Parts: sequence; structure tokens; C-alpha cells
Amino acid sequence: MESLFSSHLTYPMKLLPVFRRTRIGVLLTLPLLLLGSYAIHEAGASSGGVYKDSQSGCGGYGCHGLKSSATVISISTSSNSIQAGQTYIFRLSVANSTEAAAGCDISVDSGAKLAVDSTGLYLSYGGELTHRTPRYFGYTDSAVWLFKYKAPSKPGVAHIYVAGNAVNGNGTNDAGDHWNLAVDTLTVVAAASVTPKANPPVDVRIFPNPSTTGHLTLATSGISGPAQVTVSDAAGRIVLGESMMLGTESPLDLSALPNGTYFVSLRTKDGPSFVRSIVIAR
Repeated sequence: MESLFSSHLTYPMKLLPVFRRTRIGVLLTLPLLLLGSYAIHEAGASSGGVYKDSQSGCGGYGCHGLKSSATVISISTSSNSIQAGQTYIFRLSVANSTEAAAGCDISVDSGAKLAVDSTGLYLSYGGELTHRTPRYFGYTDSAVWLFKYKAPSKPGVAHIYVAGNAVNGNGTNDAGDHWNLAVDTLTVVAAASVTPKANPPVDVRIFPNPSTTGHLTLATSGISGPAQVTVSDAAGRIVLGESMMLGTESPLDLSALPNGTYFVSLRTKDGPSFVRSIVIAR
């Protein structure tokens, strides 16, 4: 099975027997030490992902090749500001045009907390999020996950750390895989310090939801101009991508898609990005 990160293994305290100071004891101990060293470095990896790799990466000891800028990691949220103690939905994308699937490890600092918001992730030991199984790219060259971020209780600077690994799908963790690291630096503000907007609030609505035909309307307020719209299925695969000019209302044709739950991501050129979930149920 393809693996995304190398395992972290725990060995019993009494791995080696105690020998008297004899030549036989030395000769027996040395092979066991060598065997233990080999096991630590070359033991089988876990396709379900591991923790503690979000800042160090996925390489070393023959695991997943070298760090490469060809693997592009994107971290975004639709919120204009991050307020202390509030929870936000973040979008993580791992892209690589030559690979077949991807995985991730996500951690935070400054007392922030992570939680699951979409399929494919689970909360591991230490409060980190990692993939359950490799997410195959399918129709595109990227994998997408959504996750919840609860901001620290006090204002200040906080970070989201991500290790993203793109694999070639050949069944081994070899040099053909490529990984990269990303850090999203957040400025956490107190609720009282957020200045109310003088302009009408920015909002994005998609209706009817659920839709029985797949023909929907994308309605925006407070934003206009060109935008990129991508649609991902429940597994995180991007099934549709197009550019459109935002106005009061814009048509969104998803009639070619089968029934199911989809995530519509709207990214403006200079403004915020938004993610909305819709259901097609004919």
C-alpha cells in the first residue's frame, strides 16, 4: 500500500538482554543493536499518516524522496480577520502536476486547537490533523481538505504548520515522491479591536440548496469583479473549475454532476475567499 509518512515506532524498554562482560555477550549484543537501528530507520510506513512531521517534512531514511517546490501547498480561509477564541474553517490544498495522490500533517501553536470539518482527516495524538488514507487527485492535480481552527484565547501572532506529500502511486515510499512545507502566519486580534465595516457586509449565497436539477444561482453582496470558482466533491477532488465575473447574481451550472455533497470555493483576485457546501439531490 502506498504510504504518505514514515511511522514513529515505540520499542519496549527491555529490547536487548543483559549480558555479562564476556566476549560472547559482546558478540551477541552487536548484531541485535544493528538490527534495532535498521528497524528504526527502515520500518514500514503508515499510509494513514503520522504526526510530528508538519515542521520537519516527510523525507529522510528513504521515505518519500526530497523536499520539492513542485509540491504546492495552499492554506486559506474566508474570514477577513482572526479573532481570539473564535473558530474558523480553513481550506488546505496540496498540488503536484506529476503525482497521483497526496497526504498531509497539520499542527498549530500559541494554544490554538484543530478539529475535523471534512472527510479524510482525523485528530491524532498531540492535537494534530493528518490524513486517514492517501487522497487521489482524480480529475485534477490537487487534493483538498477542510479543517476547523480555534484561535488562541489571547491576541498575538499564531501559526498553522503543514507538511504536504505528493506520491506517485507505485506502492513504495521512494525518491519518486515529493513533499513540501508551508506556514500560515496569523495575526489574532481581540474581538473589541475589530473595526466594524462601513460598507455592506460581504456575503456569498448559493441557491436553491439542495438542488434537484444542478442549476444554481451564486449570489454575492459586497464583492464584485472577476473570481475563480472551483467545485470539489466530498472526497476533496476538484470536479469543476471556471472563472466568472461576479455581480448581484451569477448562474452556476452543476447539472452534469451526479447526486451528492459538493464544496464550492470562490476566490476573488484581491479580496477574501469563501467556501460553501451544496447538495444535489434529484
